[in-house]
Amino acid sequence: MGASTKIKRKRDRLSPKPILDRKLLAQALRDRSIILKDIHYDTFYQLMHRQQYPELPDFVAAYYKNERGVTKISSSADKENSKNNSKNNLKTKNPISKSSTKKNVRRLPKAFLDFLADPANDFVTVTSTIDARPTSADRTTTKLAVKLQDGHVVESVLMRHISEGGSRATLCVSSQVGCAMGCTFCATGTMGIRGNLCTGEILEQLVHAGRILAEESTSISTLDDKNNGAAGISSEVIISANGKKKKKSDQNLSFLRNVVFMGMGEPLNNYD
Repeated sequence: MGASTKIKRKRDRLSPKPILDRKLLAQALRDRSIILKDIHYDTFYQLMHRQQYPELPDFVAAYYKNERGVTKISSSADKENSKNNSKNNLKTKNPISKSSTKKNVRRLPKAFLDFLADPANDFVTVTSTIDARPTSADRTTTKLAVKLQDGHVVESVLMRHISEGGSRATLCVSSQVGCAMGCTFCATGTMGIRGNLCTGEILEQLVHAGRILAEESTSISTLDDKNNGAAGISSEVIISANGKKKKKSDQNLSFLRNVVFMGMGEPLNNYD
């Protein structure tokens, strides 16, 4: 009989660290004697969201372009980079990410921008990957197997609630690898506890789900524009099953509206 696969019983130290973990980021900045105000952290994360979480060097480059008021891609190299990054930088339609402000409203300290651009800062935008993403036959539910950087896998579930009164998307997130509660009716409970997810790893589940919704929204919009244009119907309106017209903005399936902590782990055992 061959040797059985060894199961990891604890988490490895995070390296690189997730930039979405504010606590880890603040500690790293303090170690370099860089002190940010709360408004700087808020501004940084808002800008990251508007850009759909680009790589850190790309974020810094975009920031300086906005600071100079540069709004057009000026070279063929920039155009190629924009094309290559477009899959991970799909724009959602929520009020934050659709902002058309051309210049930075609040400025970030240069020392912080230099830190973000430093390849030795030990931070990246997203540390996890989607290992699998099966979707139900009715297209309302997608289960995400999210592989963490140390090899552990946690699950998130993206749920699309569709109704004529206004649809919405909800994400069920995991907070731990395994669970210490030991509930016999729960598959996660039989695993035992193997470690907590840090704040950044929990938030990355929202990033993955948001990119999926943005990808779907872009695909649907393109198809709708093509079909509706041929039929003489405005691309801002959809026709429901009963023939009623509704605005696309009422559907709210292009971004996450709700988050529930009902995935793997006991959230209050990872409360900080």
